[in-house]
Amino acid sequence: MQRRTRGVTLIEIMIALAIIGAVSGLAAPAFRTYFDDQRIKQTARAVADVLSLARTEAIRTGRNHVVYFQQDPAGASLTDDAGSVVPVLLAQDDDGAGPLPAPNGQLDAGERRFPVRAQPGVNWGVTFATGAAPGDTGLVANYTTGRTFRTPGLAAARWVLFRPDGLPRAYSTGPYTEGAIGSGGGAVYVTNGRRDYAIVLSPLGGVRVDLWNSALAQWRN
Repeated sequence: MQRRTRGVTLIEIMIALAIIGAVSGLAAPAFRTYFDDQRIKQTARAVADVLSLARTEAIRTGRNHVVYFQQDPAGASLTDDAGSVVPVLLAQDDDGAGPLPAPNGQLDAGERRFPVRAQPGVNWGVTFATGAAPGDTGLVANYTTGRTFRTPGLAAARWVLFRPDGLPRAYSTGPYTEGAIGSGGGAVYVTNGRRDYAIVLSPLGGVRVDLWNSALAQWRN
């Protein structure tokens, strides 16, 4: 006797598609949250890495290196070698004059650049944190704006200088002046509206990444 086979009806297909759609709809927000949190975590790590690289390169080359945030000292947007705007940029500070180029506190053409790329949904500042991160020795009242670095005159700065000894220092332009040892400490704060990260640079050049714990109302590693 020949066995009868049963096909799949249109109604069954529609029910299966409806179930798949419902499950996907429930999972989509979780996936978005996961990727948003991964992006801000990667951004915090990238900022920490570029600060560490600035210190390493300053020691290796014997030249000043500056990490700029959002704008250069002239107020212009930061760009990589291809001309694309970036939020963070590390540059070797040489003015190109003489056998050993001297620093001038400006972002000049031809100076080596190491950019940090922008990530969607990541912004400067904090959403939930109610205070500066431990170890932030910059202008801590400015933590909500995203950066606490300063000039030797204690004005807010969008950059930090690394000398060939590997120590960060505050500095100013026009005329170029450098702060004393211990003046370059500060922090960078980034948020995605769900999580706040602080990238803390110590006065001796060490870097630490902290995450704000809303349940405990404090920063933690």
